[in-house]
Amino acid sequence: MMNDAQRFQRLAGVTTLLSLLPALGADLCLGAAANFDIARMGSPGALLTIGANGANLFRWGMVLDAFGYYLLLAPLALFLWSWLRVTSPLFVTLYTLCGLGYILVGATGAIILAAVAPPLMVQYAQASAAQRDTLQIVFNSFLNAVYLGLWNPLEALLGGIWWVGIGARMRRERRALGIVTMLLGLGALLDAFGQLIGVDAVFMLGVIWLVLFFFVWVAWCGIELGRRPLVSDEVLK
Repeated sequence: MMNDAQRFQRLAGVTTLLSLLPALGADLCLGAAANFDIARMGSPGALLTIGANGANLFRWGMVLDAFGYYLLLAPLALFLWSWLRVTSPLFVTLYTLCGLGYILVGATGAIILAAVAPPLMVQYAQASAAQRDTLQIVFNSFLNAVYLGLWNPLEALLGGIWWVGIGARMRRERRALGIVTMLLGLGALLDAFGQLIGVDAVFMLGVIWLVLFFFVWVAWCGIELGRRPLVSDEVLK
């Protein structure tokens, strides 16, 4: 019979693995919304013109993004805190607060865009030339507030600190997984740094690095948590 610590570990493992599905679904929905045109996805002016069908895909992409990349990772963040805080409680708590900040800020940005962007896309298709200019300004403002404010650099910076810090502590217990976690964090920090200095090449390198390592890290963590107990009841107290 599993104890409380093992049940929470199992919960964290399940939600972590489940996050892969909405994360992948988010990428597919957002790509389909823009006809898998990378230039269109990165241009607010072009993104606003995707129409009603694209707007619906965009909305679902953002809803799935909120769960896949953020909310379903909350149990994992708390589990890693309970597991690793024994040897370095203050630092691990600091890193975990950054991780929870990453989850909250990232999910907030996705939900804002899910609520605001699709209606503007639908209205744009039906609007006059003068109205379209106004809608473009409003759309750009919301998109920039999330993409260039909440997500980059704030969310990426918080996630980077979490992953690098937690990965360094995790390396003592699970060396390979700890290194992958740190590499994921470096990608996030590169993302944030590229946005802060305004160099698109550095930013895009960080984004690609982050996405690739994210899926590897999530799958590895979920499998590892499902394999064997890592903490006892005493650790969770």
